[in-house]
Amino acid sequence: MTDNPTRVLNQTLALGDNPDDVDYEVRNGHAFIGLGDFQISVSLSSQAALDKLATVTAQAAADNRARNLRKVA
Repeated sequence: MTDNPTRVLNQTLALGDNPDDVDYEVRNGHAFIGLGDFQISVSLSSQAALDKLATVTAQAAADNRARNLRKVA
């Protein structure tokens, strides 16, 4: 996040094929969600933002699974 509302940051992150690249870790009392080389600081995130991340992630997983099932059907 940034304090400058005119700044736009676009980044695409591919998780790849290794689910072990996604993890949750607590270091020095601070919690992080690891996505490969990228980390989200849970300790510095609001509960609302984390809840939204969980909802969006679940929706993306369901949509991806449905897309894959349609391919094999």
